[in-house]
Amino acid sequence: MPSLKSNLVKRIDRLPKPANAADAMQPLFEAVSNSIHSTQDRFKDKVATGGKIIVTLTMQGRQAPASIIVEDNGVGLDGKNYDAFTTTDTDNKIARGGKGVGRLLWLDCFEEISVKSKSFEDGTEKQRSFRFVLSQSDQIQDYEENEAEAAQANTGVMIEFGALRDNGYRAKFPGRAAYVFQHFTSHFLPTFIGQRCPIITVHCGDETRHYPEEINSIIHRRETIENIPTEEYGPLTLTLMECDKVASSNLQGSHFVHFIAHDRTVHSQKIDGKLGLKYFGANEDRVFHAVLTGKFLDDNVNQERTKFQFEDAVLERIVNDVCAPHIEEFLVGPLQTLRQDQRTRVKAITESYPSVAFGDVEELQEKLPSGELNDDAIFGHLSRERYRRDQRQAEKIRAVLERLKEPTVDVDAFANAIEAAGKAIEEAEQKSLTEYIVRRKVVLDFIEILLEKVRDDTRDSSYQREDILHSFICPMRVNTLADGSRKVVAAASHDLWIIDERLTFAQYFSSDEEFHNLSDAVASEERPDVLIFDHVHGLRQTEDPSRVLLVEFKRPGRTSYAADDNPQHQVEGYVRRLLEGGRLDVKGRPIKLKEDTVFYCFIVADIVGKMDDWTYSWDRTADGRGRFYQPRSGFKGSIELISWDTLLSDARERNQAFFDRAGISGKSFFIEGQEAAHQRLRAEDKAGTMAGPSVGATAV
Repeated sequence: MPSLKSNLVKRIDRLPKPANAADAMQPLFEAVSNSIHSTQDRFKDKVATGGKIIVTLTMQGRQAPASIIVEDNGVGLDGKNYDAFTTTDTDNKIARGGKGVGRLLWLDCFEEISVKSKSFEDGTEKQRSFRFVLSQSDQIQDYEENEAEAAQANTGVMIEFGALRDNGYRAKFPGRAAYVFQHFTSHFLPTFIGQRCPIITVHCGDETRHYPEEINSIIHRRETIENIPTEEYGPLTLTLMECDKVASSNLQGSHFVHFIAHDRTVHSQKIDGKLGLKYFGANEDRVFHAVLTGKFLDDNVNQERTKFQFEDAVLERIVNDVCAPHIEEFLVGPLQTLRQDQRTRVKAITESYPSVAFGDVEELQEKLPSGELNDDAIFGHLSRERYRRDQRQAEKIRAVLERLKEPTVDVDAFANAIEAAGKAIEEAEQKSLTEYIVRRKVVLDFIEILLEKVRDDTRDSSYQREDILHSFICPMRVNTLADGSRKVVAAASHDLWIIDERLTFAQYFSSDEEFHNLSDAVASEERPDVLIFDHVHGLRQTEDPSRVLLVEFKRPGRTSYAADDNPQHQVEGYVRRLLEGGRLDVKGRPIKLKEDTVFYCFIVADIVGKMDDWTYSWDRTADGRGRFYQPRSGFKGSIELISWDTLLSDARERNQAFFDRAGISGKSFFIEGQEAAHQRLRAEDKAGTMAGPSVGATAV
């Protein structure tokens, strides 16, 4: 019967080509791994003293080596091993993770391969030699076999590789001895730190390294944790090492967790960001390396043993969930200083974002990787934990509600359930409310600074700051339409609570200047402060327009006005036009007001110059700082004049109780800038004079 034919050349051509130096050295690593296994088979538990491997790379300048020789004193290619060698995809070493593709990588990498072997079989010394070539058939060429009776044989294998192929291997293979040794060290690190490693000598040009002696000289401290139980990944073994910094001299980073499958490094995960360290130790010359092994990793590596068959995110989760606690304990000394810096950053973040301050700083830090100092990452970790807590809180509330539905609930049980639900809701919501309070604090801080800048700046460019100031309180958008024209639209959100809390939820509906005229003014050379500050903004609190709120702003520091700028006349004129009808709101709909509509009007201006003269006869407010006018006829309502300073101080006083309750410090984190805030908090921590408790430690 006909059978399927394999196309070895095509198969090798489809093998993944090297993307980096470690990939390019993989065929060499396969040969060395075979030699390690062969010496382990021969010398068993005495392999550390009896096993010998010599690797010689003939270098040519800084280019890839001209030839590579791998020699060992293992069992050699005996009958069983030779049969496995000549069988593709053999399972001869399946227990060790062998995929039967190592020598296929040789053919993909090298143009010339020759093999010589001595083995001892049934009292006979057997020598085999041949060339291994890439072809569709007859890959074993010039085969010779000799036998001789002997009591024992000096067994082993010597493989000589020549001429790297120009398919990525030649370009990616390192041409400097330092890089060769570094990748060699990294790849075989789990073997070198074990108890069953033969003596391996590597000659690279004029330089020589002896392993594992070379490794032992740079490892200053080592600890192995066997069979760490995990639900998702099964038992894992972690070896933690404090090394000389030369261990990372040619890697893209300082500290690594090496993921190992079948005694081979498959992936090295840099953890510099998590530790927050460059180097550590008394002389700042130490780095951290860890080796992770386990059946889960062995079972999920590809056949070339170059990548895992799961997503990279799994590696990150293993580092965070499995390795991080042990790494923190191993590096407790070096990380202690970093913990204080991280504590400072957590305090600063929770001052500005109380919604993630679900506990005191110590509790929050327990949720973070030990050396994480990136503000974005810290906020991300805390946000995820806050989400998980909210989910648990929601489950608690649902459970309470289900109990209330039970027919057997008595008065006491009902009261207890209501109390439990109330506490759960309060705990879930209070932090979000605090974050809103922080936002109010920041708005007031900004306005205070901008008021000073606008008043002090008499240059023509001052309108830029006026624009910013106005945008905090009463923002407006300019939209460009399809025909190129521009349309001014009042924004949905505002901070008119600064004037009066009744305005918090009020919505725009008009301006005393037609919006198309405002658009023209924006597009013109006219100073925008006239556009922004000298028009009345109309608002209402509900769909029923029986209560209308009008707000007019005058530029801070302004003392001179034209005759027709009298704000009383301006507001009264707009009220009259609104009551007469015919005006359109921001959405182009007619404004219809009832005759009994009440108008609450506010003018925000510095009470100096003409403004002082115009309003001198008005009533004074209770505190004597503002002015108040109530018309006897014409419309129902009032006009209140508020100075900018009074506006700001009153808003602070109204909100100060909230600020105090939330434990917000005197300085705004946003105003200071992150690094300035961090420095301030560090100084306060050191002096023991924190300006009030941190939000994270406050029971609101």
